[in-house]
Amino acid sequence: MYCKHHTRGIVVGSKIEGNDSKRVNIFTEKFGLISARVQGARNICSKMRGGSQDFSLGEFSLVHGKSGWRMVSARSQKNLFEIFRNSPTKLKIAGNILSLIKKLVSEEEAHTSLFSVVSNFLTFLITAEEKDIALSECLTLLRILHILGFMRHDPELSIPIASSEINIDDLETIAPRRSKIVALINESLKAA
Repeated sequence: MYCKHHTRGIVVGSKIEGNDSKRVNIFTEKFGLISARVQGARNICSKMRGGSQDFSLGEFSLVHGKSGWRMVSARSQKNLFEIFRNSPTKLKIAGNILSLIKKLVSEEEAHTSLFSVVSNFLTFLITAEEKDIALSECLTLLRILHILGFMRHDPELSIPIASSEINIDDLETIAPRRSKIVALINESLKAA
């Protein structure tokens, strides 16, 4: 018998596998980025259909067996695709952040602080005003790159990198230096 693992996570992508199943990439709090099979997820009456959709943020129960990870239950707390459906800018930015996670995070390498940064950003983005979206994305990218070791230290920038929360004071702090920060982020992304 296999041990059942429970963790918070975000579905960053999926692909069809077989007739009624799919394989999902989940960025989890406890295990980092994992690929899990979801049996029957494409059936209309499946209990895991909602929780295995792209951009779902929730609680997942997983089993690790001989053939890899398998999702055995999912409880979606937020479907970010549905929430951002009427805001193409927010949907695009959320997609960009999750694509970056999928690209830069190694499989099955736990990053609790990174998960916290990403989930706090996505939660902030739900109620963010238009003027705060670009700055919050900038701050989140800085934090992600810093945690993963791709960001070089720049003593001129006094940026609140250690925190995972996003507040308006932090955004006001980075606003005057935004162009320099974007250049630093682009330099780090090229190196990644």
